Amino acid sequence: MNHKIYRILLLIVLFGFLLPSSTKPQEYDWAAIDEEAFESFQPTEKIMDIIGVKEGSIVGEVGAGGGRVAVRVAKRVGFSGKVYANDITASALQYMRDRIERENIPNMVVVEGTLTDPRFPKEELDIVYLTNTYRHLDKPVEVLKNIAPCLRSGARLAIIDSKRYARSQGANEIVANAGKAGYELIKLDHSLPRDDVYLFGIR
Repeated sequence: MNHKIYRILLLIVLFGFLLPSSTKPQEYDWAAIDEEAFESFQPTEKIMDIIGVKEGSIVGEVGAGGGRVAVRVAKRVGFSGKVYANDITASALQYMRDRIERENIPNMVVVEGTLTDPRFPKEELDIVYLTNTYRHLDKPVEVLKNIAPCLRSGARLAIIDSKRYARSQGANEIVANAGKAGYELIKLDHSLPRDDVYLFGIR
């Protein structure tokens, strides 16, 4: 092989490995995830109580993954409610579509988003939440800003993520970035063993 062509191919391969995670969403074997293990320390029922999910709610999840939380939310909101389950990873999107069919979940809609926009319907949602997704956002302020137009008047944004944010020195990063995106903190719940639950409203 021509040495010049070889060097070019080598650079292409190396560049692919060095791309930031935001441009190469990580794929998982979603079926292999032990959802009950997650529920043991991050119970969806309790989270829904904290953030106010109820029958008839229209809810969006950013970064729904395999749908562990979304399918449980769909059960609570019932036929009069709806869940928009967003992700940017092809395997997650397909797994959730298959899951909807397999588990017969008529009130859950899978939405393919971008790195900065979840692409939820405008002015329709009562609650949007992120469960262990905030930590993976490369541009959190932009994502949070793009959620705002999707919220109804009086709607809420909930972020469920590691307690390390609340324990970090200086300003809490989640609260600071939500403020930059136009939100104000309404409630900060510390009752989960590993995570905190932030509830925001639009300023």
